[in-house]
Amino acid sequence: MKKIAPIAGLATCIILYTVIIIAAIPYIGQQGESYSVFNHFISELGSTKFSAQHFIYNNGIILSSIGFGLFTLGLAQYADTKTSRIAVRFGVLSSILCIGVGLVPEDNRVPHLVLALSFFSFMALSTAIFSWSIWKEQANPFPKHTAIHGFSIPLAFVLFMSMPKGLMAIKREAGPLFDRPEIWWLPFLEWIIFVALTSWILVISFNMFLLQRVEHTAELLEVEHLSNSNISIPSTNK
Repeated sequence: MKKIAPIAGLATCIILYTVIIIAAIPYIGQQGESYSVFNHFISELGSTKFSAQHFIYNNGIILSSIGFGLFTLGLAQYADTKTSRIAVRFGVLSSILCIGVGLVPEDNRVPHLVLALSFFSFMALSTAIFSWSIWKEQANPFPKHTAIHGFSIPLAFVLFMSMPKGLMAIKREAGPLFDRPEIWWLPFLEWIIFVALTSWILVISFNMFLLQRVEHTAELLEVEHLSNSNISIPSTNK
């Protein structure tokens, strides 16, 4: 799992970036508009009504969720503490919920919203706890700067949840007549959470590779030391 985790982390981000680009380019929304990170929710790329590449996007979410689960499980192999184990449990639960987000597109408004908010909640909680472990526990080998990076995820989620939600109801009622703001802070903050999370996964994955290299070097030095200590110096008899 130590070797799988960083690869899974990289694969998660690559899949997400790829399917988002594929789905965003041909997207034509309810108002005939192109897709924009400034005023569209991420999940709108999975709409079966307005996203021409919804199949690719939704299946990409499922695949990347599995990758995220493997990445999260691998965290326990690098930092086996009580706090980090709690974070891993929440992270695995969030990855399962994210699979549900891919299986239930945003056209199914209520169940999709429940799954998406549950995913974001548990994911934010997981990253907050693991970042606290990095910051406070010596047994957690990840650099302190990754904790600061990790704390940005729950902070962005709290800002997201504190934003007014009135425009969502207006959008639902107005349909094609809804005039999107040039910058709609609610979906834009969702994108900030996404960028914070995926960049953190990439940074942690990179540090996993570094920790593997350090561990491998230490093992080689230990083997060399044992080999040298077993070499006997022949004595000469006069």
